[in-house]
Amino acid sequence: MAIVINGSGTVTGISVGGLPDGIVDAGTLATNSVDSAEPIDGSIDNSHIDAMAASKLTGALPAISGASLTGLKGGSSYFRACYNAAAWENLSDANKLEFDYVWVNEGSDFDTTNNRYVAPEDGVYCFYLAIYTSEDDTSNAFQWRKNGSTSGLQDVSQILCAKSTSGDAGDVIVNASLVVELDATDYVEIYSYGSSDVYTGHSSWGGFRLS
Repeated sequence: MAIVINGSGTVTGISVGGLPDGIVDAGTLATNSVDSAEPIDGSIDNSHIDAMAASKLTGALPAISGASLTGLKGGSSYFRACYNAAAWENLSDANKLEFDYVWVNEGSDFDTTNNRYVAPEDGVYCFYLAIYTSEDDTSNAFQWRKNGSTSGLQDVSQILCAKSTSGDAGDVIVNASLVVELDATDYVEIYSYGSSDVYTGHSSWGGFRLS
């Protein structure tokens, strides 16, 4: 069919594929002239997607590795530390409790060589402990320390948890928890407060990032 250019500004007689390659550029296409029916299935790949609103994601999502996600905090760092052997330890004042074994250590943020948890990034963290104590003593106490200081972490006496009852020297497990804001590289440790006894066979502590 012959190509005809008429006086009304239209061109007829061009077959599909009749235009030379590269003749239609972005300036030739009118704004919003290509709708969702035009692209070939599978033709829009990663290199053609600049950004996508979360609202566009619908239906079941495939398995996604957490390593590929950003902006996640809560649950991405947690640990539980205990002792590798069971025995009584008689600690003097201001001795760090040396937990030398970890059950779980997601993120590897607890270090058994220095017995401290180091925050991987800024956030709110929760810690907990259970310490078996007494060994016929009526006074045993322990402290949280953040970056070596007890400031703002426990009661006015700077004691985290204590077993101190007149005339009662029976063994007990003392429990405590702590919610604290940490900056990246801040660290948390546990120390004795005064002379205190710890039975390592039933003592542990742990923590995790909340947000």
